[in-house]
Amino acid sequence: MKKLDSNIVKIQKIMRVSNLITEASKKDVLVNKIGLSEEVANYFDEKCGGLAVIMFKKMMSYLKDRFTHYNTNYNDKDIIDIINKNKGPGYTEKERLQSIMDWVRVGLNGRLNQYQDLGFYELYEKSKEWHDSLNLGQGDINYKEENDIIKDFRDEKGNGFYWADLNTNSSDEECKRMGHCGRTGSNNNLYSLREQRQLPGGKFSLNKSHLTASIGDNGILYQLKGPKNSKPQEEFHKYILPLFFVLGGGGEQEDYLIQGFGSEYASNLDFKITDLPDETIKELYDQRPELFSGYYLRKKLKEMGLIEMPSFGEFILKIPTEYIGNYVDGDFVTHTRRWTDENGNKREKRTYFFEELLTDPWDFWDNWENQDWKSALEYYVDKENEKKIRDYLMSLAENPSEYEDISLEEMVDELDDDNQVKGALMSAANDCERDDYVNALQEHMKELLEQYGDVIKLDDQGAEIKVDLQNFIDNNIENDEWLFRTIENCGEKNSECIFEEIISDFSYDAPKWNFDDRFTPDVDERLFNEILSDRLSDFIKN
Repeated sequence: MKKLDSNIVKIQKIMRVSNLITEASKKDVLVNKIGLSEEVANYFDEKCGGLAVIMFKKMMSYLKDRFTHYNTNYNDKDIIDIINKNKGPGYTEKERLQSIMDWVRVGLNGRLNQYQDLGFYELYEKSKEWHDSLNLGQGDINYKEENDIIKDFRDEKGNGFYWADLNTNSSDEECKRMGHCGRTGSNNNLYSLREQRQLPGGKFSLNKSHLTASIGDNGILYQLKGPKNSKPQEEFHKYILPLFFVLGGGGEQEDYLIQGFGSEYASNLDFKITDLPDETIKELYDQRPELFSGYYLRKKLKEMGLIEMPSFGEFILKIPTEYIGNYVDGDFVTHTRRWTDENGNKREKRTYFFEELLTDPWDFWDNWENQDWKSALEYYVDKENEKKIRDYLMSLAENPSEYEDISLEEMVDELDDDNQVKGALMSAANDCERDDYVNALQEHMKELLEQYGDVIKLDDQGAEIKVDLQNFIDNNIENDEWLFRTIENCGEKNSECIFEEIISDFSYDAPKWNFDDRFTPDVDERLFNEILSDRLSDFIKN
């Protein structure tokens, strides 16, 4: 028995599988040890197979780093709870995971070995390099099509275009021809638009692939791209449109092969129904209206006057000061207070910039040591305060007549021995600069929050913003599948729920704090003289 065990260990080392566990046990780890829901664990198992646990941990570490705010430390459980709540990772992370797994399975032949220490985003960057490095594949000479042909446009000589069912989710042939990974999800199937044509002389023929489609067992069209993951050119639309009328969906009665739309890698480069001319869209809608269930397709139909569609309304978004950092990126700790309570427990209180900016920002500016009282006297003091200062200094002079013909600056220099006038001038200038600096900071905050809507209130209680959800969606959201699912979950009339789902999604980038540190505050003369008058009244009695 010992010898047998020894041989097994040797075999494991040779095959580099000593650390591998079965698929069933990997799902068990994801559910029972890590804490993922069954649905999310199934997703990672389907996408990553034997690398499911490794890839989830890498993604979790990446998300934890990215979404840890300065006022909240996200731990592993926080990220797991978010992913479970959303029934999977965000749209962007799904695309990146798909890109990574395509690279691992096809480019690395399933072996992550030399890259296993890289983080999630680093693996994604490597996968992007691999996707971009694939050379544009060439056609095959005298190729004999062995795959089933589901739509044939060829002439009597066998020349022309046709759609072939590749009957696989991973095709090395399509990868070489098209310059992309030639792979899709495990429950999907690849279809290829191919062209057969005679070469000059008639002895040889060339067979090339022009488009690759990925269609799931559920009838969802996940991808439809050209060479090197490019967007299909308009000349191929006439071959794409008939694909929507091919039968083959299965079930008790054979249904259409394509029954809806989804996304995988670089969905912005996929064919979209909206790429078609309006007249063609209308014809397709008349014959297959069920395809137009996504939000942006319904929006297109509304623009064409074919349907009425409720628009999203306005609502008031209320943000307490302590949560401003959830809507503006770039908050930071200004200072930390630590102490030990009566039970001997260590405590910590952090103060954050955005909250302090709205509640107690006056310590942000203090230029007292650099103030020039002479400049303040020359440029800002009005006649009323000038007279008040002169009269005060005259009252200090032993022989006032000696100072009747000298400048006020000279009088301050000679008679303000206790620096009260100088101090009042410098203090008033500093307070005005502080006021202008704080106003500029708060105005910058308002400008950033205005990316969400009309800021109707911004004070020490927080912000109130009138959000036009329709306008916000039009300007920020491109993924109609994700948006439509969000609308279904929240309900079309629950604008606030839809908005919060959008900004909490991993792919949404909040406006970023980028105040210009070179800003130099100005002194408002009216405010300066009001402050100066108060300062002078502290030691000048009427």
